[in-house]
Amino acid sequence: MAAQDYLKLKTSAPQIPMLVRIIAVAMSLFQLYTGLFQLTAMNQRVTHVTFGLVLIFLIYGWDQGRKKKISWDGYLLAAAALGLGVYVLATWFHKVGAAGMSPPIYELVLGTIFLALCVEAARRTLGWAFPIIAVVSIAYARFGEFLPNIIAHKNYPFERLVDSMFITTEGVFGMLAGISATYIFLFILFGTMLREAGGGEFFINLSFSLFGHVRGGPAKVAVVASSLFGMLSGSGTANVAGTGQITIPLMKRTGYPSTFAGAVEAVSSAGGLLMPPIMGSAVFIIMEILGVNYLTIMKAAGLSALLYYTGLFLMIDIEAQKRGMIGLPKDQLPSFVKTMKEGWYFLLPIGVLIFFLAYSKVSVTRAAFWATVAVPLCTILGGRKRMMRPSQIIRGLQNGALTALPVVAILALGGVVLGMITLTGLGLMMSSMLIDLSQGNLLLLLLLTMVASIILGMGVPPVAAYIVLAILVVPALIKLGVYPLAAHLFVFYFATIAGITPPMAPDAFVAAGISGAPMMRTALTACRLALVIFIVPYMFVYNNALLLVGSLGQILQVCITAFLGVVALAYATQNYLGGKLNLFYQLLLFLGSGLLIYPGWTSDIIGAVLLAGVYALRSPTLLGKLGLLRTRWGQAQAPSERN
Repeated sequence: MAAQDYLKLKTSAPQIPMLVRIIAVAMSLFQLYTGLFQLTAMNQRVTHVTFGLVLIFLIYGWDQGRKKKISWDGYLLAAAALGLGVYVLATWFHKVGAAGMSPPIYELVLGTIFLALCVEAARRTLGWAFPIIAVVSIAYARFGEFLPNIIAHKNYPFERLVDSMFITTEGVFGMLAGISATYIFLFILFGTMLREAGGGEFFINLSFSLFGHVRGGPAKVAVVASSLFGMLSGSGTANVAGTGQITIPLMKRTGYPSTFAGAVEAVSSAGGLLMPPIMGSAVFIIMEILGVNYLTIMKAAGLSALLYYTGLFLMIDIEAQKRGMIGLPKDQLPSFVKTMKEGWYFLLPIGVLIFFLAYSKVSVTRAAFWATVAVPLCTILGGRKRMMRPSQIIRGLQNGALTALPVVAILALGGVVLGMITLTGLGLMMSSMLIDLSQGNLLLLLLLTMVASIILGMGVPPVAAYIVLAILVVPALIKLGVYPLAAHLFVFYFATIAGITPPMAPDAFVAAGISGAPMMRTALTACRLALVIFIVPYMFVYNNALLLVGSLGQILQVCITAFLGVVALAYATQNYLGGKLNLFYQLLLFLGSGLLIYPGWTSDIIGAVLLAGVYALRSPTLLGKLGLLRTRWGQAQAPSERN
């Protein structure tokens, strides 16, 4: 099967009931309206969450899957969510005027039902883990005095808890729901509109035309395509299930083992969540928590993401060298010129987004609005055959809302978790406990944070894990002097890496299912390929220049040495440089990599000398021509030997 044939593969999707389609389109139109016109924050959040709950109950069944038909309990729960949402819209303003007064009994009952609906909606879309965290946080707030002294607090009456979580901006309709309604939904809608217009196929074709013919081409295509889709989807697992259907068979066809092919797809998809400008929605939460400019976060995360994908590209290229692999024949690949001629206009909406974000004083919300609107307008430039039809626009609006539902569920229930932790002061207690446990040692605290992030990230989506960790753990890092943005990125990076880390590794396991490889071997291979991203967070914590903070000289130094360190790490991990390395050369490369990564001129110079020395001794194009290639410590492998 040629590459073009794989590009035509479509994943089957369940039929969507007409009622769900109508409500989903209405939700997207409402969000577009709020992207252009101002709306009271509470009205926007309540309407947003209500839309989300209604759609979740109509399309997700009791057993956590999308259904072709709406069940009776779906109708019942959707009606309850709608009724309670309308009640909040009608009464919240009067509630503000009655602040401090005890709520009536019926309102406590309604609030309890609404919280239960939020928990159930999250369970249907996300599974059990995050809802359990939310329920435990409520129980902790209610029964805190019965716990050990180290985490005990005074009890809060259940009435107080329900009242603060229901018709206020402290719970379900708090900051996180505002982020979802204001920023995240429109960026998700932008991505789905672009895919519906044909942008997804264009970017995959473009990736194949650029990298398909080079050594290890299909694997490099997987990296590019999966990073783009993962950035927009916000879910590494969903991205693997989508792009992996195309990239994994092609990688296997060109000679990559099943385990390696699945691992490449898993690592690429997980890394998409770390890619600016969207970063799987986390960028907007960080922006709100820190109160920093959107571009500041985007630029700060850019270099780290580039290091991640540089390391992955090198790993793939070295693997291809070891196996003597070549790229796909050009006659089986899309032509770059033809691809650009047929789809260049798909780059324009992205250009619109970047222009408004970087060079305009327009808000992030307004930038996402105009970028979304630009998608169907720009397709007109492709001619009558390629312009978006009304049916495609409607389908894009529909799919945008449906794609956003898990995020709505996460952030609505996340508001409850955030509210409970803030109310009880658990965040401050946890920070003090972590500092005491680490005895004020930053490295030990970072290691504890890494473990906590990975464990939590195994059970819940990365954004949900980040929310919990940002409240409980990040303050401790900041107290020990970590740059605030570095602290937030540190926990988010490791919550994301959890998707490929055993024993759970959901991203790697989905990829293994597609490739037919053993699941645990795929996960372990993915960890090896992603070794760089296990190190990069420590690099930017200890050297903020990696986040583009500092003088130009400092930034240039860390850029150069970090990239050299990644190169050394890739060759050492793959145990190959002009042939298989023996232990001596491999240890030299690991040492050189560590010295280059460690901040400081002295370590950088020594590391660079080690890397240059090993490369010179192992490269037939340099000292090998002078007869110095073969040394006492390492013998160049014969070209016929393969790993």
